[in-house]
Amino acid sequence: MRIDRIIADTPAPAEALFPKWRGREPLEPHRAEVEQRLAARFPQLSDHATDAAFDRFEAAHPAAPVHRYNQVPAKAAAQVAMLPPEVRAAWVCALMLRHMARFDAAFAATGLPDEFALHYVDQFHRILDSIDSEPEFAALESDTFLKDLWLTRLVMIPAFAQMWWPRSGLSARTILKAGPRAIAYVFLECGGRDRFLEGHTHDPVARAYWNAPGWAEALRLAALALPALPQVRGAFGSAWFYDPAVLEITPRISFTQDLQAGQGALRIRVGSDADAIANATRTSATRRERYRDGSYLPTDYAFIWSRKRLIARYGA
Repeated sequence: MRIDRIIADTPAPAEALFPKWRGREPLEPHRAEVEQRLAARFPQLSDHATDAAFDRFEAAHPAAPVHRYNQVPAKAAAQVAMLPPEVRAAWVCALMLRHMARFDAAFAATGLPDEFALHYVDQFHRILDSIDSEPEFAALESDTFLKDLWLTRLVMIPAFAQMWWPRSGLSARTILKAGPRAIAYVFLECGGRDRFLEGHTHDPVARAYWNAPGWAEALRLAALALPALPQVRGAFGSAWFYDPAVLEITPRISFTQDLQAGQGALRIRVGSDADAIANATRTSATRRERYRDGSYLPTDYAFIWSRKRLIARYGA
């Protein structure tokens, strides 16, 4: 199989950077074992987990060039809701297992450089562990699960500290509000406000990869992916930790900004809302206290990279 050759022969910086990376571990034996155990645990699953049912579920999802990964079409959600409650999660797990079984041909169709196969394999081993230990994680209401589902579809792109969603676009309102410099950068430098890679933090891998090497790899891999995505105009991310005020409050995560500010990306203010406040204060007593005493208002900022500048800075 082509994937076996890639796993054996393709160099990857991850081996030296991340001790828990599993990109070279054989995938199919692990996948087959988990599939077997899932079937034994849910005897009714075989009555529902058919190719025709899976194809119908996948056909309900949009083929639009820009859409959100975490909005499940009503028709697809209704199909899962009609299943017996005790097999719903297992059914979606079986769908992911089918995607992994077809990885060899599906990856070749993406056009992505071979190194990405290794990073998908790394993620698949983690997903297989989740299916094996707690298949109930596969809930269509879960943002975390939906990232994993789109990973098995080879649409979401794994890149350590970030998962890159290639079907995103920039908000016209946000760009206009940011002013002339942002308007010029997006519409002249980038050529428009969609499509873009959008970076997302993925909680299941944050402990291992949300660090300075993981962020540097995220940007390098975004640049590496772009030649296979000619319709994508660049990359962006929006988060509370891009706020310049965070450098003074939580300097240990300065790498999220240092790798981008002054490197070719444009930073713009997005604004503060309940989500920005909740995200910024959830894991830090210091940020919570600063917010409560009025000395810090969690605020989202965005970094926007044009295709040309990201490749020039982080491409090979």
